[in-house]
Amino acid sequence: MTEISKEYAAAIFELAKEKSAEKDFLDALSLVESELAAEPEYSLLLSSPNIPIRERQHLIEQAFADKIPEYVLSFTELLLENGHMQSFSECVNEYEKMYKALSSVSSAHVVSAIELSNEEKTALIEKLEKLTGNTVAAEYEINESIIGGVIVNIDDKVIDGSIRHRLQEVKEVIGE
Repeated sequence: MTEISKEYAAAIFELAKEKSAEKDFLDALSLVESELAAEPEYSLLLSSPNIPIRERQHLIEQAFADKIPEYVLSFTELLLENGHMQSFSECVNEYEKMYKALSSVSSAHVVSAIELSNEEKTALIEKLEKLTGNTVAAEYEINESIIGGVIVNIDDKVIDGSIRHRLQEVKEVIGE
């Protein structure tokens, strides 16, 4: 994350808190981010110095004025005006971190060798919630190369319980 992204995200987050609309702003920011990601040419157009800023702002207004709160629209236009549109996704990611910290939600990315059953997922989430003291929202990925076990990335920490990791530790101990 760049410092600029953190500053912009903090500013829009403070405004959202004042308006008691943290979740609404997050949803709106995520909508803009996903639409920009879906149309890479549109992002390039918005970043083009060859097109006057006012025209680019008008494009944003046309695309989003009826879909997002006025403050989020103004925030997006401000990023554009100040030449930081390429940092939009970073701003959204930083805002999301602030929102989750405020709402005591931790994000977990769980990698397993095979699909976890619903019971295994529930048990894992319960353990992670006890560990963090937060509600845990998890996304799951399958990667057969870990052989077995799971790798969990949560709150900028990695818990590697994979068999591949354990085998690597054994290899280091025996000096190979």
